Amino acid sequence: MTLSPQTLEVRLEGSAYGLSARRLWEHTESGQINVFQLAISTEPSRNDPAKFVDVAWMYATGLSLLGCTLHDWKNGRDAVYAEANGEPPDRGQLRSPEVIAFLKAVAKHLEVVAERRATRDQHGDFFPAATAKDTFGSPFVFSTLQRLLQDMGKTAADGKQWEGTVRNLENRGLRSDELRRSGLLHYLEALKQSGKKVTAQQMLDACDFSSARLSVIPVVGYAQRQLNFVPATEHRFKRAAKAPKPQAGQERHVVEFDPVLGYRIEEVEHQTLWGTERHWLAISHDGRTLPDSQNKALFETPYWAALASKKDAKKRFPKRVALGRWNDHAWTGGQDYREWLVTLPYYPNSFFSTHFSIRNVLAHIRCDIRDGPDDEKVLMLHEVQSDWAKSTRDAIDMLEADPAHEQFPPLWREWSSLTMKLVLLHAAYQGVDAVGWTKGVHQVRRYEGFGAKGLKQLYDQILPREVNRLVKPFGIACVELGVFVPENFSIKQSESGYEVRASTLRRASLLGTAATLEEARRFVPDGGHEILYEVHGVRLSAETRQIMLKTGFPVWG
Repeated sequence: MTLSPQTLEVRLEGSAYGLSARRLWEHTESGQINVFQLAISTEPSRNDPAKFVDVAWMYATGLSLLGCTLHDWKNGRDAVYAEANGEPPDRGQLRSPEVIAFLKAVAKHLEVVAERRATRDQHGDFFPAATAKDTFGSPFVFSTLQRLLQDMGKTAADGKQWEGTVRNLENRGLRSDELRRSGLLHYLEALKQSGKKVTAQQMLDACDFSSARLSVIPVVGYAQRQLNFVPATEHRFKRAAKAPKPQAGQERHVVEFDPVLGYRIEEVEHQTLWGTERHWLAISHDGRTLPDSQNKALFETPYWAALASKKDAKKRFPKRVALGRWNDHAWTGGQDYREWLVTLPYYPNSFFSTHFSIRNVLAHIRCDIRDGPDDEKVLMLHEVQSDWAKSTRDAIDMLEADPAHEQFPPLWREWSSLTMKLVLLHAAYQGVDAVGWTKGVHQVRRYEGFGAKGLKQLYDQILPREVNRLVKPFGIACVELGVFVPENFSIKQSESGYEVRASTLRRASLLGTAATLEEARRFVPDGGHEILYEVHGVRLSAETRQIMLKTGFPVWG
């Protein structure tokens, strides 16, 4: 058995419980945050698969994590099992052949990851790294409840008094969902029973937003081209280890090398009775001689030597590219196209959308950076969407779900507001001059009229309303912006750079490829022109960006 997207779970025989390696897979293969708080060691023997496997309750349409790893469970550190899940699973079920095979597959996957010396990502981060004080695992966003409690200083009261205070905070704008997700209501119930007095700091310490911690990750895939060989120069290379020793009359010289990682191809020549014979060596970044499939060092052609080099580089220095999955649905001509996923990796229940395999995608954003008419840089949103929120609304409409239930997904009502908060903060962090998003008519045209009413409502009403509310304290408001879009040619990103084609058709003839967008513009055909599209947006001055990053936004509200 090999770990793959289709083999990430195994059910314990005769039980509603199972084991899941999904969060491990998402971390290693999709760049998701490491939720296990345990780094994968470069020494495979130190990687206990039980520490990277979640115990889960499995049902027909998904799974719910129980809050403990297999290692915790085996060592008696169980999570509190939900009443609906019944009794904890029987540890004897771990001896089944299916479970043993599953754990061996996880161990093998950890070995593969341990051999990676680095993962090269061709994308920037959405935000800088979070710190321990970032409640929601992301900088610039905060809890209104926690801020209010901090302002109460040394206030002390009993449970009943604190309950009245907290309810009064709801009347002053605190969102009920934030209060429910904090865990403070359960704490207050226990406090009322005890009759003890606690301080505001103790109330603050009792807040637990761990299930609502956010992660913003790009949609990435492994590059097809791991190395880029160029003709060798007088560059000094490390001596190859275990390479066949040169024989009398034999010559060896480097013909190609990768300037980033240092892999190289050497040509070996020696004279025989039948003339000059040539073979090739593949040498790694650290001077290792790479063998072929039969463990031989000499290759018959440079092609096979290069293939061995690329295979080794893919294993040890895999390169990921953030080209997304749905870039055909975006206007061409932009720079740094990204598809960002706002996820809830710690939330125990699991939701899977039809668009992405990552669990618990609260919202997805498709965007790039493009020029405005005054040479300003605009972070252009081609799409914002929440399959989770739509699925939740549908379930409510069909009376299949109760929004008041504790297991109801967090932030589903807040998704559009939260998404635009994150986008504005990302734009401020990137230092762009404006944020723009398509009009409803653009979306209707893109999807050929499907869902026209909902698209116009989201892009022309909901998003402008939310953004106006968010930026009003900064003294600015939504306006119409202009962005340039190619009309009779296309510029699109690929692993090789920016490709220019003669028309907007997918299979149009390739005119040229360049490393940057500016260089790619040299290949624009005669008569190629761009149209200035009017879009919704908001301008961000340098001062506004600075204040926005300093003050941040509340997650709720």
